[in-house]
Amino acid sequence: MDCRGLRSGGWRGGLVVAVAMAGTMTAALGQSLRDGNLQVHGFATQSLVYGSGNNYLGMDTTSGSLGWTEAAVNVNDQLTDKLRVGVQLHLTRLGAFGGNVPTVDWALVDYSAKPWLGIRAGKVKIKWGLFNDTQDADPGYLWSLLPESVYGIDVRATNLSQYGAELYGKIRAGEHLGSLEYSAYYGYYYYASNDGYGASFAQQGITFTHPGFGKTPGFDLRWSTPVKGLTVGGSLMMYNASGTLTNGTYHQPLAFWPTYYAQYKRKKLYAAWQYVRLVQYQTVSIDGSAPATSGLDTRAWFAMGGYHVTDKLQLGTYYTRYTVPSAGDNSNSANFFKDAVISGRYDINAHLYTKVEGHLIHGNALGFYALDNSNALVPTTNLVVAKVGVTF
Repeated sequence: MDCRGLRSGGWRGGLVVAVAMAGTMTAALGQSLRDGNLQVHGFATQSLVYGSGNNYLGMDTTSGSLGWTEAAVNVNDQLTDKLRVGVQLHLTRLGAFGGNVPTVDWALVDYSAKPWLGIRAGKVKIKWGLFNDTQDADPGYLWSLLPESVYGIDVRATNLSQYGAELYGKIRAGEHLGSLEYSAYYGYYYYASNDGYGASFAQQGITFTHPGFGKTPGFDLRWSTPVKGLTVGGSLMMYNASGTLTNGTYHQPLAFWPTYYAQYKRKKLYAAWQYVRLVQYQTVSIDGSAPATSGLDTRAWFAMGGYHVTDKLQLGTYYTRYTVPSAGDNSNSANFFKDAVISGRYDINAHLYTKVEGHLIHGNALGFYALDNSNALVPTTNLVVAKVGVTF
């Protein structure tokens, strides 16, 4: 689900809904305190994004944008020792993407028969790489923006979850061998109607009569090694896509999206690395014309590190790179994306936090859309993201 092309606006409406959701969270939290099995959590954030160069992620960042607002509330009920049900509503307003109406991130039934065998069914988050299944929980990590090369926030609404089932479990390999965690899933997804995929398709002249969809079989396997704090692993997501266009049909055969990663967490230190390769093809059949097939070969990786300076203050940095070898011209800024990032987070108290982050971006293969950049794209974009969040 990785093909990528709106101006910031309506942030006040998004913020109003976010505040309303926060009020709902507070009321529901009171209920959870009266019922030990019912747990309610959530967050709300507001960001200011300002920079030079190109407008980024559907926002008018060159003028300064308050167009990024998020809020989420999730409810989990532990019906028995082994059976849990849960749902999360999420509002995202990212400039031209998202909207002022909350959508369902996930909604599932989870039965854990044994530590080594459980099953989830419904709308289930996809376990892929280090952050795919946690990227909807901003309070849980240091970064304001996760690496765009792998976890694009403008396409998160499509990539986060699938309609289907997941088998999962944890197998202990012995005192000196660590443990293995696995996830194997099968289901279906739909392209979100209001995220970056839609804008990218529109830039190609592709307009669906209904959202395109496909199947998503895959698995994740990660090893908690005997080295304390060190986890290594890999994931494979497979997916295809098809849909009816206003003037034809669209088809993408099954693509294989592998990734490999390592993560180290020890005391105050955090470090991680991830590598991704994707090769995919698409065939567009326009009425009255012969089918046209095109291919795309992309590579991406990032390396990051963070440190808890104090209990409340975290500092970190990451570097990420994305290239399109199939384009043939690695010097063309349209065929690569590099981002060097410095980030800081300060937790004011248990429920209120702030983040400040700087981005030095070279290349424009990701996150830049023609609908928000009427002039030709320049090769360099610099950004500052300031965010305040509340969590429950």
